[in-house]
Amino acid sequence: MAFGTFGLVLVLGRRVRAVTERVNMFLPASDGGLPHPGTPVPEFSAVSVDGTPVSQAELSGPERIFAMLTTECASCHDQVPGLRDLDAPVRPLVVIIGPPEKRAGMVTALGDRALLVEELDQGPITKAFDIQEFPAVLLVREGVIQHAGHGLAGVLESAKTPARAH
Repeated sequence: MAFGTFGLVLVLGRRVRAVTERVNMFLPASDGGLPHPGTPVPEFSAVSVDGTPVSQAELSGPERIFAMLTTECASCHDQVPGLRDLDAPVRPLVVIIGPPEKRAGMVTALGDRALLVEELDQGPITKAFDIQEFPAVLLVREGVIQHAGHGLAGVLESAKTPARAH
């Protein structure tokens, strides 16, 4: 009888761990893989889906939302409607990372509502920002990262706060 109880506990423990691992695949682990607020925007160079050159200068204005999304991340796909419907003076800059055949749906969904850049894994923008976790959503003012998080809601809340003098 004791072995039966022990065996049941062992099986249940393994099941809980398996479920936890599956759930964690869809949740960001922490903000540790994101740039720190106060960090200047690094230099980078890319081309948008419409052929426009994109560089550090795109993030040097008064305020811009910058998002990096992967095609393999459910939370990244969840950010698309908010980015598409964002009412901001400047379109967000959105980098979509993944194989070309998987990026098409996100690109179509965002359309002309964002300045879009497509990258394979470890493209020039991903490398420049050293992003380790996705989604990565940043609020940038005058070339400096003000807020970094895993969702648009936190960035929008941060955008309500006036810029601080450095």
